[in-house]
Amino acid sequence: MALTEELKNVLESSELTSEEARAFETGLMMLTKEEQSVFASIIAQDKELIYPLYINYKAKLHAAYGTKEDWEQAVQTEIAQLEDFLAKRKVGNEIM
Repeated sequence: MALTEELKNVLESSELTSEEARAFETGLMMLTKEEQSVFASIIAQDKELIYPLYINYKAKLHAAYGTKEDWEQAVQTEIAQLEDFLAKRKVGNEIM
């Protein structure tokens, strides 16, 4: 499955290098067109999410070749990082 034009444009306009964007695209191509559209909408609204999501994608890709514990740790790390990001964003919005 190919990447939707919408998602491709969002990734290209991000701060990811072209190599990082291509690597991320490989994983994102596994999503359905609808899932890609939703993902593109979310990251287009908050482009600061793109790089942490890319890093966590790479960590999970690496963990997939490890043990079950490696995978669980990668997922838990991603959850903690995203919760931290959302908490910081909430505090920032409250200050404004």
